[in-house]
Amino acid sequence: MRKRKNISLKNFLSRFPEVDLPVTLGEETEREFYIRHDPLPAPMVNKYLSVFFPPHIIDEFTEFVPCFKIKDTAGFHAIVVWVAGLAFRHYYLVTLNEKGEELQCRMIGGLSFSDDTIRRTVTRIEEDWMIYLATADTDRTDDLESKTETISEQLELMPDGGISEGN
Repeated sequence: MRKRKNISLKNFLSRFPEVDLPVTLGEETEREFYIRHDPLPAPMVNKYLSVFFPPHIIDEFTEFVPCFKIKDTAGFHAIVVWVAGLAFRHYYLVTLNEKGEELQCRMIGGLSFSDDTIRRTVTRIEEDWMIYLATADTDRTDDLESKTETISEQLELMPDGGISEGN
């Protein structure tokens, strides 16, 4: 009988290098993370991330790539993971308590395709944990520079690990 290895929180978090803020996330950073970091193994995804994602997202076609860990969080861990499926490539901010239990998860950027629309969201995480998102929808039939709608959003990473709508 083969013994199953326990996946520790320390091992999971070691896949997310700590970074200095500010950080900007966009299409150009996807490739950099994908080249520098191996996708997370399925057992790690199942143990630490599956609670945040519906079962139809966690399949053989979806990859979870660690991006980074936000420094200087006390009482919780804040990580950014890039999730790539067949019709989307999104960045998620995930917060876990000190035991590795889920606190919150929020999509904070990326690219998705639906019907005739391409949605792109570029994100900037500032030193004060303010998160600024700029989203543009483009008609697939139009020139990529021709935006049909632009939406700005503001989020904040809270000292308790929560993610709230900004002012």
